[in-house]
Amino acid sequence: MAAAPVESVCKTKATSKTGAIEWQIDAWSSLPDEHVNTDADDEQVGQTFSETMQAAGDKWSIEVNRGGCSDEDDTESEEVVERNKKYVAIFLHYEGDSEALRTKYSITLVNQLPDREDDTGNSSVTFGQFDSDTFGKQFGWSAFIKRSDLEDESNGWKVNDRVIIRATITTFGDLESTVAAPTPAFTPPNTVTADLKSSLYSGYNSDIALYCGPRQISCAPVCPRHPLALLQGPLLVLDAQRGRRRPPHHR
Repeated sequence: MAAAPVESVCKTKATSKTGAIEWQIDAWSSLPDEHVNTDADDEQVGQTFSETMQAAGDKWSIEVNRGGCSDEDDTESEEVVERNKKYVAIFLHYEGDSEALRTKYSITLVNQLPDREDDTGNSSVTFGQFDSDTFGKQFGWSAFIKRSDLEDESNGWKVNDRVIIRATITTFGDLESTVAAPTPAFTPPNTVTADLKSSLYSGYNSDIALYCGPRQISCAPVCPRHPLALLQGPLLVLDAQRGRRRPPHHR
């Protein structure tokens, strides 16, 4: 069954901005290492924040919990809390004014040794002024990397007590849609008949000839290698002088 013709087309797009911020912590060992309870409302000793920075047209900051973090009140078991104490937590904070900012971001722990790979986490969320599972002012990882691995300088995450954390951020604006008629498909002009007729009469680039007594007349270039060829198989011409058909003469 043939598809119905498309009568109108809706195109939807959104503007996007991409940028990055970087936090260089030159005295990692001096950071507090108390475990953080994420259920508490007030800022805690174990939380360390960068200054506010600009990226992707908005304001951001990075939070590090050197001693890890967990929800100690009711959602996580004691076993999970003890495990999280062995990890470093890293979060991206939104410091702007938007109530709903669709965002794709990555947090990277930069490896400072040559030919070593960085450690990166990626996510897509909506930052804003209210907190929920998929909507809020901060997102990240409560167990980004094991603390013992980060603080072993042979691994490259911490070199000369310096740790570098980078956040790459892409924000998306409002969706914009437009409706228009579809672009018609291009139909080339049908000039094959005229072109073939012109070629027949001109004799240009002829591949066969018609002999009539002593006369030689160039004939149509209707051989398989000609771009206007419409016939297939061997062609014959008439030798009027001898009264019989013979194969064509090819140059």
